[in-house]
Amino acid sequence: MAVDRLCYAAGVDAVHYIIEMRKKKGKSQFDRLDEDKEVPFTVPAVTWDSVKQVGSLNNGNWSFDVGYAFREALDLIFMDRTRNKLKVNLWTQGGIISFKEGDLIYSRCGQRSVQVRYATSMGWDVAKNDMYYGNVTYYESWTSEIKHVTQLDFLSMLING
Repeated sequence: MAVDRLCYAAGVDAVHYIIEMRKKKGKSQFDRLDEDKEVPFTVPAVTWDSVKQVGSLNNGNWSFDVGYAFREALDLIFMDRTRNKLKVNLWTQGGIISFKEGDLIYSRCGQRSVQVRYATSMGWDVAKNDMYYGNVTYYESWTSEIKHVTQLDFLSMLING
């Protein structure tokens, strides 16, 4: 029996939404968005097939094959929440994208790949009271180039190519 957890495929805009919410509310930490609240997630849905024992982010429309193993990098966490005084488990979307050194991701067509050589996570810059977007230094197999971008720009490249 397959269990589906449906979300909303907002991609990079989901992270911008979380950052803007923190700025508007003046909170000391980020809100996590719950899948049952009809809010944007970076991926269309997080699913787990209990028969095959395989998970999916259902992001087949992305240019690169960012699989279930990248949940942490996308700040997707399965958490206990309370609804109507009952504990339930829900997928939540956070605002901290954190691809790491060594991450190797192939394109859907299988002709290209990127490998992270160095990375720093996103985080809140307390001194500036603003978001630090982190960075990713990665190698592109098809151009043999080393590129430097923010975590969000790297995510955008994985989605759009």
